[in-house]
Amino acid sequence: MDNAGSARPPDIDAVEAAKVVERIIGNAWATDTDGNFIYVTPAALAFFGISLESLNSQSGDSAFGWKGVIHPEDYESAAAAWRRCLRTGDHYNVEHRMLRATGVYGWARSTGQPLRDGNGVILGWYGTVIDMAMPSGEENRDDTSAGLSPQDVLRSMDTVHPHDRAAVEQAAARAFFHGIPQVGSYRQLQADGSYRRVEFRLEPENGVGVDVDPAVTRQGEPWMRASSLGETRNAVQAALAIEKLYGDAWAIDAIGQFTYATPTLQTSIAMGLDDLNALLDGKPFLDGGRQGWQGGIHPDDSDRAAETLRRCLRSGEHWNCEYRALRAGGSYVWHRAAARPTRDEQGRITGWYGTALDIDVYKRTEAALRERERQLQLLIDTVPALIWSTMADGTPAYVNRQFTEVTGATLEDITAPNGSPSLGVVHPEDRAAAREAFLRCVEAGVPYLQRYRQLRAGGGYRWTETRAEPLRDEMGTIIHWYGVSSDIHDLITTQEALRKSEQHLQQLVETLPALIYCALPNGKPIYRSQRLRQYLGFNLEDTDGFGKSRLDGTLDAVIHPDDLAVVKERYGHSLATGEPYLLRHRLRRFDGVYRWVETRASAMRNSEGEIAQWNGICLDIEDQVRAQEELSRAQENLTRSSQAASLAELSASIAHEVNQPLSAVMNYSSACQRWLTAEPPNIERAQKTLQRIVQSANSAADVVGRIRALFRQSTDKRDSTELGAVVRQARDLLAEEAGRRRIRVDIEGESGLLVVPFDRVQIQQVLVNLMRNGMDAMASVSSDRVLQVRAFRAGDMVRIEVRDRGRGVQFPDRIFEPFFTTKDQGMGMGLAICRSIVEAHDGQLWAEKNEPRGAKFVFTLPLDIAKMP
Repeated sequence: MDNAGSARPPDIDAVEAAKVVERIIGNAWATDTDGNFIYVTPAALAFFGISLESLNSQSGDSAFGWKGVIHPEDYESAAAAWRRCLRTGDHYNVEHRMLRATGVYGWARSTGQPLRDGNGVILGWYGTVIDMAMPSGEENRDDTSAGLSPQDVLRSMDTVHPHDRAAVEQAAARAFFHGIPQVGSYRQLQADGSYRRVEFRLEPENGVGVDVDPAVTRQGEPWMRASSLGETRNAVQAALAIEKLYGDAWAIDAIGQFTYATPTLQTSIAMGLDDLNALLDGKPFLDGGRQGWQGGIHPDDSDRAAETLRRCLRSGEHWNCEYRALRAGGSYVWHRAAARPTRDEQGRITGWYGTALDIDVYKRTEAALRERERQLQLLIDTVPALIWSTMADGTPAYVNRQFTEVTGATLEDITAPNGSPSLGVVHPEDRAAAREAFLRCVEAGVPYLQRYRQLRAGGGYRWTETRAEPLRDEMGTIIHWYGVSSDIHDLITTQEALRKSEQHLQQLVETLPALIYCALPNGKPIYRSQRLRQYLGFNLEDTDGFGKSRLDGTLDAVIHPDDLAVVKERYGHSLATGEPYLLRHRLRRFDGVYRWVETRASAMRNSEGEIAQWNGICLDIEDQVRAQEELSRAQENLTRSSQAASLAELSASIAHEVNQPLSAVMNYSSACQRWLTAEPPNIERAQKTLQRIVQSANSAADVVGRIRALFRQSTDKRDSTELGAVVRQARDLLAEEAGRRRIRVDIEGESGLLVVPFDRVQIQQVLVNLMRNGMDAMASVSSDRVLQVRAFRAGDMVRIEVRDRGRGVQFPDRIFEPFFTTKDQGMGMGLAICRSIVEAHDGQLWAEKNEPRGAKFVFTLPLDIAKMP
């Protein structure tokens, strides 16, 4: 064996080189110097249904004829790289998606090398395509930080020492095809013309997705070639052609002795040709002896690799073998080796040529994928859901373990004899609808969603929701359907129970003899019972869109104008404070008639105490109000009749009591006159008669005094009650009457007003009398019926004012006289008694004109200064 700096170019043309590669790889191609195809593996042409002429034809847009077999997104970059290589002579290494036999696109690595003569002139091109079943590191496609790419190195070959260029080109080819980082060194041209050895690291074009150790070669280490090629010349030429593409190649003679091995191969495994050919046990290899190269094979793989190679050497069969090879760094990596025989004209084997691809990335990726597949399968089988898949046409393809355990059905059980889904786990009553929906989705390519009752292993059925989505390829064609079935039985039964409960509550609400509504926390109506909708004659949304909120629009439409202000005020107060709402008012019915109703509303709160909504009820009390009015009128008539009867009886009693002393006065007066007119006048008898007249007059006065004492109730009870409480009690006593008369009573006053001890019953009678007089005064007023009661301090006195908006007082100087009245049925005693009571409490009572209209009655009471703050 001799040491050498490089191997010379092969003495074969491009077509022969392509056929050599074809025997190892299975496909190959060759072109002339212009890139026109002169050879393509016949099986490849037949598969794509194209010819050499069509591959070489160019369309109007200068597209290559092979555009149809490259993915549209990858064609432009692949075509641009091929044009550049034809122009520069660079090696062609490209990854792209290519049409497969299944009709879908898959990743492939295409490589091409120029074939040159002894002067370096390109004679043609040859190359091959390798299907990348598992593309290396797709996720690292944009990562260029690890080192130089093979393309970068090949474009800077002018700075590489001529004797090192072959080794660098081989390292670039290995990085591209093997997917393994390559570490080595070469002599680099310096600015002064000298060479300096530098190290390089070549990264695979698209990175790798698993951790692998780089392949290290040392250019300074010696390598060898055979001193004589003998009959293996053709085998060596074939090895050189393959070496240009894949970076590694070798040739052996008919008995298994190496006559050539790529220099980088020798240095990467630290074995020269002598080491590879050494007979380790002195016995020829074909006779079962161990050869030197077996020392670089993993002990578990060495005997198997050797035995298969011996069998092929004897029989001439093609050799294909996978094994773990020892690198110079001491680690074992997986290789895939192939060798083919060369024959002379008589068919006798003259040698073997072959190559070994480093598939460590593939093996590691395969192991990682198997682990991921195992974890994914574990996840699919343990997830609490029934997962299944079908082919594009709906043929069942997979069910997970949960599906089988829960339903008791296997993949075969749910597949009909014609391959369609049998849906045997679907309840018979739901099966037809489920099948029709699924087939419709498969035909239209839209997601599938269906609820039905599904069989359980125990024999029962449970409600299930099934969803499925189509999986599409890069062209949008559906290739699989993936579905999941989730148990929703508890949800369905709960929903059914809620639906029945809701239906029951709805029936309850609709049958209640009341008008029911609900509103948001801000008062916006969100629900009305059917009774209320029929009562009002319109729906919730009918008042929207008129420049008002739904609440304002509703109130303006249904509340009587005289009641609208107080309704908005009271309801707004409840919305702001959360206090319950209660009010009687008139509500407009669908026929335009206003009827009295009593409206109540309470806030419904959540767990945090916040108002979630308002729930209200309206009760039609029109008949009750009318009956109450009739009752009140009857009571008033009865009271007046009783008063008239009592007055008549009292008058008769007074007349009876006063009649006797007055009759005596009259009789005595007549007697006195006779005695005085007698001749002579009887002065003595006249004087006695006058004394009797005086006595009778005193008797009459006593009678009147007793009657006055009866009305005066001289034994009154006085205490220091807070005046504001008395005012509020008087308002409460008249609240129902005020509501019936549609009068709003406003109370305004200072708090803590303490007057000298007074009779609260008498002062309350004064307030009630004055307030009732004010309401009577507004009986003929159609609107703005407001009665105001104010109490405030004025010096050492408390000033109480009762204001109405009636027609005012016509006779202010006589209004307090007994038996003077402006009412048709009045007795004229009320204000006279009120003034007597106020004056009995050291106060005053008078009347004034109210602005802008009406009357104002004012009375004062002395403050208890000692108790005032």
